Amino acid sequence: MESSFRKLKYTIGLINFHSYKPDFVKQEIWAKLIVYNLTESIINHTAVVHQKKTKHDYKIHFGTAAHICRVFLRPSVKEGSINVTALLQRRLIPIRNERQYHRLKTAHFRRPRYLIYRAA
Repeated sequence: MESSFRKLKYTIGLINFHSYKPDFVKQEIWAKLIVYNLTESIINHTAVVHQKKTKHDYKIHFGTAAHICRVFLRPSVKEGSINVTALLQRRLIPIRNERQYHRLKTAHFRRPRYLIYRAA
Protein backbone atom coordinates (compact mmCIF):
# COMPACT_ATOMS: atom_id res chain seq x y z
CA MET A 1 0.00 0.00 0.00
CA GLU A 2 2.73 2.48 0.92
CA SER A 3 4.73 1.58 -2.16
CA SER A 4 1.68 2.41 -4.28
CA PHE A 5 1.51 5.90 -2.78
CA ARG A 6 5.26 6.31 -3.35
CA LYS A 7 4.85 5.30 -6.99
CA LEU A 8 1.94 7.71 -7.37
CA LYS A 9 3.77 10.61 -5.78
CA TYR A 10 7.21 10.32 -7.28
CA THR A 11 7.07 8.14 -10.39
CA ILE A 12 3.72 9.29 -11.77
CA GLY A 13 4.23 12.86 -10.52
CA LEU A 14 1.39 13.50 -8.09
CA ILE A 15 3.60 15.46 -5.72
CA ASN A 16 3.30 18.72 -7.72
CA PHE A 17 0.25 20.17 -9.43
CA HIS A 18 0.30 22.41 -12.48
CA SER A 19 -2.95 24.26 -11.78
CA TYR A 20 -4.49 26.35 -9.02
CA LYS A 21 -8.24 25.91 -9.49
CA PRO A 22 -9.76 23.01 -7.50
CA ASP A 23 -11.55 21.55 -10.52
CA PHE A 24 -8.34 21.39 -12.53
CA VAL A 25 -6.45 19.87 -9.59
CA LYS A 26 -9.13 17.15 -9.35
CA GLN A 27 -8.81 16.57 -13.09
CA GLU A 28 -5.05 16.21 -12.75
CA ILE A 29 -5.42 13.76 -9.84
CA TRP A 30 -7.88 11.61 -11.80
CA ALA A 31 -5.67 11.64 -14.90
CA LYS A 32 -2.64 10.49 -12.91
CA LEU A 33 -4.67 7.80 -11.15
CA ILE A 34 -5.78 6.51 -14.55
CA VAL A 35 -2.15 6.41 -15.76
CA TYR A 36 -1.13 4.57 -12.57
CA ASN A 37 -3.91 1.98 -12.95
CA LEU A 38 -3.14 1.52 -16.65
CA THR A 39 0.56 1.02 -15.89
CA GLU A 40 -0.10 -1.50 -13.11
CA SER A 41 -2.57 -3.47 -15.24
CA ILE A 42 -0.19 -3.59 -18.22
CA ILE A 43 2.65 -4.74 -15.95
CA ASN A 44 0.43 -7.46 -14.48
CA HIS A 45 -0.64 -8.70 -17.93
CA THR A 46 2.83 -8.67 -19.48
CA ALA A 47 4.53 -12.03 -19.21
CA VAL A 48 8.17 -11.99 -18.18
CA VAL A 49 10.01 -14.40 -20.49
CA HIS A 50 13.13 -16.16 -19.18
CA GLN A 51 15.47 -17.10 -21.97
CA LYS A 52 18.29 -18.65 -19.97
CA LYS A 53 18.93 -19.70 -16.40
CA THR A 54 20.01 -16.71 -14.36
CA LYS A 55 20.73 -16.03 -10.72
CA HIS A 56 17.72 -13.75 -10.13
CA ASP A 57 14.11 -13.62 -11.18
CA TYR A 58 13.17 -10.54 -13.17
CA LYS A 59 10.35 -8.02 -13.08
CA ILE A 60 9.32 -5.00 -15.10
CA HIS A 61 10.62 -1.65 -13.88
CA PHE A 62 7.64 0.53 -12.91
CA GLY A 63 9.25 3.86 -13.83
CA THR A 64 10.08 2.70 -17.33
CA ALA A 65 6.61 1.18 -17.71
CA ALA A 66 4.98 4.45 -16.63
CA HIS A 67 7.02 6.37 -19.21
CA ILE A 68 6.11 3.91 -21.99
CA CYS A 69 2.41 4.16 -21.06
CA ARG A 70 2.57 7.98 -21.07
CA VAL A 71 4.13 7.95 -24.54
CA PHE A 72 1.51 5.45 -25.70
CA LEU A 73 -1.35 7.67 -24.47
CA ARG A 74 -0.16 10.78 -26.33
CA PRO A 75 -2.39 11.73 -29.23
CA SER A 76 0.58 12.06 -31.60
CA VAL A 77 1.33 8.32 -31.33
CA LYS A 78 -0.54 6.12 -33.79
CA GLU A 79 -2.29 2.99 -32.53
CA GLY A 80 -0.07 0.35 -34.12
CA SER A 81 3.25 2.17 -33.95
CA ILE A 82 4.19 1.08 -30.40
CA ASN A 83 4.11 -2.48 -29.12
CA VAL A 84 3.92 -1.77 -25.38
CA THR A 85 4.34 -5.35 -24.17
CA ALA A 86 7.42 -5.93 -26.34
CA LEU A 87 9.02 -2.75 -24.99
CA LEU A 88 8.26 -3.77 -21.41
CA GLN A 89 9.70 -7.25 -21.87
CA ARG A 90 13.01 -5.68 -22.91
CA ARG A 91 13.19 -3.45 -19.80
CA LEU A 92 13.54 -5.94 -16.96
CA ILE A 93 15.30 -5.53 -13.63
CA PRO A 94 16.40 -8.32 -11.27
CA ILE A 95 14.47 -9.02 -8.07
CA ARG A 96 16.99 -9.05 -5.24
CA ASN A 97 15.22 -10.20 -2.09
CA GLU A 98 18.36 -10.98 -0.11
CA ARG A 99 19.46 -7.32 0.16
CA GLN A 100 19.60 -5.86 3.62
CA TYR A 101 21.62 -2.81 4.45
CA HIS A 102 22.66 -2.08 7.98
CA ARG A 103 21.96 1.41 9.16
CA LEU A 104 25.05 3.55 8.81
CA LYS A 105 26.32 5.73 11.64
CA THR A 106 26.72 8.81 9.48
CA ALA A 107 26.11 12.43 10.38
CA HIS A 108 22.34 12.37 9.97
CA PHE A 109 21.96 9.36 12.29
CA ARG A 110 23.99 10.77 15.17
CA ARG A 111 22.48 12.43 18.19
CA PRO A 112 21.92 16.16 17.80
CA ARG A 113 24.41 18.62 19.20
CA TYR A 114 23.01 21.67 20.89
CA LEU A 115 24.61 25.08 21.04
CA ILE A 116 25.23 24.85 24.81
CA TYR A 117 27.98 22.27 24.40
CA ARG A 118 30.52 25.01 23.84
CA ALA A 119 32.23 26.75 26.69
CA ALA A 120 31.46 30.44 26.77
